[in-house]
Amino acid sequence: MVSHPSTHQDPQECEMTRNQRGLVETCFEEGQYESGIAVLEQLRSEKFKPPVSLVRQLFYIALYPPPPSLDHVEERDLNFASPSKGSPTKPKHQAPKMTFAPSVNASEAAQRLLLSFVRTNTPTSLFQALPQPRRNNELPFEGDDHDSVVAKESLCIQDAKHCWAILKEGFVPRIRVSQPSLLAGKKKRGKLIIEPEEYVEENRSNSVLAPVAEYAWLVLLWLVELFQRDESLKSGDDSVKHSPLLLLQIPLPRSGTGLRWEADAPLDIVFYCVSQSQPQRRQLGLELMALLIGISLTAEFDFNMFLEQVTSRLHSASPEIVQTFLSGFHLSQSLQLFKIALCRKFLSDESGGRNPPSRRPKPQARAVRAARGIALAREENLSSSSAASFSASKISMPSTSDIVHLLTASNGCTSPAILTVKKELLISYAYLQQIAERRDAEWQQIATDGRLEAQVNSVFGGESYAQQDRDALINLVRVWAMN
Repeated sequence: MVSHPSTHQDPQECEMTRNQRGLVETCFEEGQYESGIAVLEQLRSEKFKPPVSLVRQLFYIALYPPPPSLDHVEERDLNFASPSKGSPTKPKHQAPKMTFAPSVNASEAAQRLLLSFVRTNTPTSLFQALPQPRRNNELPFEGDDHDSVVAKESLCIQDAKHCWAILKEGFVPRIRVSQPSLLAGKKKRGKLIIEPEEYVEENRSNSVLAPVAEYAWLVLLWLVELFQRDESLKSGDDSVKHSPLLLLQIPLPRSGTGLRWEADAPLDIVFYCVSQSQPQRRQLGLELMALLIGISLTAEFDFNMFLEQVTSRLHSASPEIVQTFLSGFHLSQSLQLFKIALCRKFLSDESGGRNPPSRRPKPQARAVRAARGIALAREENLSSSSAASFSASKISMPSTSDIVHLLTASNGCTSPAILTVKKELLISYAYLQQIAERRDAEWQQIATDGRLEAQVNSVFGGESYAQQDRDALINLVRVWAMN
């Protein structure tokens, strides 16, 4: 991720002038998207705030899907005065070709410009172009007049449920543009007729669309950088460092009161990223997870529900994804404490017989999720006030005896995923003991008298696939005993 300067006040930003904005809008109205983006790049400055409608149009262009094949290229280039229809005596007066569907080059230019904006302008000014979660009885925000094709089509971004929805495969459909002379029954000859295409043929057979389209990864990077910068600019006396703008992308409960909890959409993206083969994409998911942990520790978020959501995904993940996910946490106290809480819950669920491996088809309806949240609150006997108090404070450090119990308990159930979680639990707990001002005396004792090494050998020595982990952990235990 790109590091951002840590300041406590956003610089003052002024609106672009009408003339500046008009230059860009004219280019977009004429389908000259790359030219309009180039003008915006020239105008980009810490002093000038880009208009919300233009940023929204940049999102639309950046997310516009590329053509599925060369056969669709002609949909982009329209010659309104075809030689067969025009006058043979006036060839010089034919209208030039107009491109109203963004090209691949325009999409790439829009992605680059968005990333440039997030590094020069304030998160708050750019955030206004994103979808704003609202209650069911709230009316959509009415924006500016929309003259260009891309301005009209970009309203789908404004009306999305949240910012994660715009990344989904198929969210922005390709535009089908037809000449009215070829369409029977259409009025107003010469008027451009625009209809959204159905999603590309080869993807219609898929039952589940990817939460991040193949051409939307840089937009996800933009979102992560926006929320990271917002987190770095966070000021005040709050003990929990988090991005207030990211918290606003988590919808309020339907009742309008209580704690926010509905984080399924960004968690879908996190685990989709972690499942990718490219290291950069996996890292992007881990960066987003760190941001989500930050808001989960605030008083406005239901921490226990969040922990349940993450744990349920780990239960249904492959051992490889469990390893990638748990080993990717930053070495910060809050993230390592969350990781320990997650490992404890995972192992407690397994030892207690909850959530068997065939668990969870993933819930689709919001009502089902809400019911799960209510059931969980009852099960844990937590009120909103107690949950808020817990979330706002640091996660407590468990005792050494608790960690040893989880490490050695088997209950007849051993699997690669369970051993991975036990390994990561032990590593994180040891790290926090190493940096603690006052270490747990019991931990120091078992690390130096050989008991911890013997327990590691017992837990990880029985399975051939865990031999490498056992050897690595024994070496670590010996280092911990000397420090």
